Amino acid sequence: MTRRPLPLMADARSETQPAPQSSRIKRNTACTSCRDAKVRCNPSSDPEQPCLRCAKLHLTCVVDKTHKRISRRSKLDELVQEIQSIKESVGSASSNLSQPATAITPSTEPSTEQLGIVSPGASSSRSRQHATARPVSARAFEPPVALNTPATPLLPDANSEPSLPRSLDSYPFSGDDIDYYFQKYFECYHSYMPVVRNRDPNKCYETCPLLFWTIIYVSSRRYAKSTSLVPFLSEEIRRQVFAALGDIPLTIHTINAILLICSWVFPRARFTSDPSSVLSSAIANAALLLGIHTGRGGHPEYSHGLFQNNYTDEAATYTWAGLNIVSQSVSSYMGLPPVGSLFNQTIQNIIDGRTPFHVPSGFRIILECQKFCNHVNKIVLANLEESSGVSAHIVQVLEDEWNIVQGMICSERADDLDKFNALLVRLEIQIFYMMPSPGYSPESLKQHILRAYHTASSILRSAQELDEKIQFLSHITHPQMRSLLTAGCVIFKLLRSSYMQFLDRKATESAAADMVSICQRVSIIEGDLPMRIATLFKTFLELYQSPVRPSTWKEEEPTASSFPHRLGAGVTYDCLVRWKSDGTINRACHQQRQQQQQQTPNPPVNGTGEETDTLLPGTVPDSLAIDWTFMDDFDWNWGPIGLNPPVNLWHGMAR
Repeated sequence: MTRRPLPLMADARSETQPAPQSSRIKRNTACTSCRDAKVRCNPSSDPEQPCLRCAKLHLTCVVDKTHKRISRRSKLDELVQEIQSIKESVGSASSNLSQPATAITPSTEPSTEQLGIVSPGASSSRSRQHATARPVSARAFEPPVALNTPATPLLPDANSEPSLPRSLDSYPFSGDDIDYYFQKYFECYHSYMPVVRNRDPNKCYETCPLLFWTIIYVSSRRYAKSTSLVPFLSEEIRRQVFAALGDIPLTIHTINAILLICSWVFPRARFTSDPSSVLSSAIANAALLLGIHTGRGGHPEYSHGLFQNNYTDEAATYTWAGLNIVSQSVSSYMGLPPVGSLFNQTIQNIIDGRTPFHVPSGFRIILECQKFCNHVNKIVLANLEESSGVSAHIVQVLEDEWNIVQGMICSERADDLDKFNALLVRLEIQIFYMMPSPGYSPESLKQHILRAYHTASSILRSAQELDEKIQFLSHITHPQMRSLLTAGCVIFKLLRSSYMQFLDRKATESAAADMVSICQRVSIIEGDLPMRIATLFKTFLELYQSPVRPSTWKEEEPTASSFPHRLGAGVTYDCLVRWKSDGTINRACHQQRQQQQQQTPNPPVNGTGEETDTLLPGTVPDSLAIDWTFMDDFDWNWGPIGLNPPVNLWHGMAR
């Protein structure tokens, strides 16, 4: 048996059978559609027919050798020019009004701005870009930020019907009242947590009554038409919230309502009874069940059975971003480990500006700040697993990292509120200097803690400046208020330490007085947490200025080693515990001075024959103004003399 060479076999086959037509025809030039898409063009065997891709996608197949591919950057530039022409048209159309017109001119500055560190999977050309328009008058348009996409402001629907009157447990609200509260919310509060994407009160009520009443509660904190409205709404909404948690699955609107509650918590909340931790953890799991962590409002893998999601991608993305901000903020000020599954690729896409819709730059900066706080807490917790304190070297490395990030996000385009939020992150890092690991250097500790003191002082000054400009303290969120409390605790810890010899006493006392004033301005009703804190700070400050302050303060280092595993909140808890001991010392000093100054017992009261105690001026100043039930949170069983039972500032409100 002889074998023929393979070429001969191929030749014989070619003689008897027609050659098969190749499924792919070579062509020197791709069609314009495939060239723009940067994919391989597979022409049809018939020159008159479109290529396989154009035929499949029903595209126009044109072969043009002179055609140049339009890049994504060119398309974005065209879009920016179109938006610019629209703005100029709007500005020229409004020039006939009595108000001064706004002339929008193209910015001569670079059109891109780094808002943070680029994610590993993102190219540098697509990260944190936004076009800018330079205003030349008082009015200004907010520049679009997400890959130069146009802003989609929440404007009231011109065809929306007037708000219908509603009632909540026999408490009536007219349509005008509802419009008033909704308007105040979107004017004063919405920018701090922009998760609500619909401004129509009627649609909001039909979609989620809990979200509807929550919006009214938030706006009534400062703009209530009745003094009884805030206590009433806080109790009713509290009841509805915990009832809604049992109604699984939670809707995205219920999650948004709870996000607003965690941002502006109920006035009666205390340190240990703050519901934000429980609520944020519950809605974090609810959000994962809905699949909104993917950035999609109707992800097919999460839409089954009861979970039929038909939300928009924009609503899902905003809710997931707000949830990340709230969850990390609550973990920080409560001193709890960070919640898992946060700050995933969806969040990084928002920070990088890779979303098909507009996201405000301030919201993206807060996301960047909280993402870094999450990074800090994880590293510190890992360090605490091996030591009873935090290494100053680790804190210094984290601070250097934040300096780089802050330099990117706090550019010249960042406003004062963005810089304030960046300062809060800096303090949250520096606070760990006050929890040194064993064997620390006293001189190095002093330098680090003094830097933390100056950061805390800057935060208080910035808060007051923001309040003068935008009434910041009137609308401040609860996490931001707790950060101010941390800054105040740093100031007061320095007051009762040996480091006062390195500081200007008048400047430090002035910063402490500013903290008292800030808490008073943040307070919305009598007896709420900010008012209690203000009274406690004021009492301590007057105790510090009195001649009976303990001499041991001059020998103490301002460390907070009693609560190292409560992370940054350990400084606040340490202050409260030390204030308890200060109160005990103050009580003993009071009794000693009372024995020295009073020769006769106090006169009996109402003929009972029982003696009463007298508060000496300057010893326990303003003690009658303190709600001493505040100390029940830390099992404090003492109160000033003469206050038995303790004074209740709730005036009938349930504790």
